[in-house]
Amino acid sequence: MKSIRITASLSAMLLVVIIAGCGKDDDSTGPDTSIPAELIATWTYQSATINEIPVSLGLALQWHEGTVSARFTISDDGTFVNEELDSDGMLIWTESGTFTVSGNNATITITSNSDGPVNPPDVMSGTWALDGNELTLTTTLEGLTVVIVATK
Repeated sequence: MKSIRITASLSAMLLVVIIAGCGKDDDSTGPDTSIPAELIATWTYQSATINEIPVSLGLALQWHEGTVSARFTISDDGTFVNEELDSDGMLIWTESGTFTVSGNNATITITSNSDGPVNPPDVMSGTWALDGNELTLTTTLEGLTVVIVATK
């Protein structure tokens, strides 16, 4: 079950990280952690593929039972929150943490979820692309290429 949660967390977090780094040019030598204004938003998951085959978001993100939609929020302080919702819009599961961006690479660190602190934190990475209001996150997990699309 832990690998299922990690998959969901990874996908969600990578999306957040990817969004954070998009469109930012900086000459600094370290990772760029500043968040462009167009990325500070609440993003809603739209579609997913695994190895280029369309799959349900629930499968790709390993949603908890009863989840029908999910969203994640990026804040200008480098934090994120991922939320799974039921058909009434009620919160079923949440994860939060931090993210960093370096070029088109992103690293997400999940530090807490609905069960409490995540110790040690889950750390994931992948790549991102932003086209207007559409964010595409790509990661490799257990040899599978997972692509998630979200909009704001």
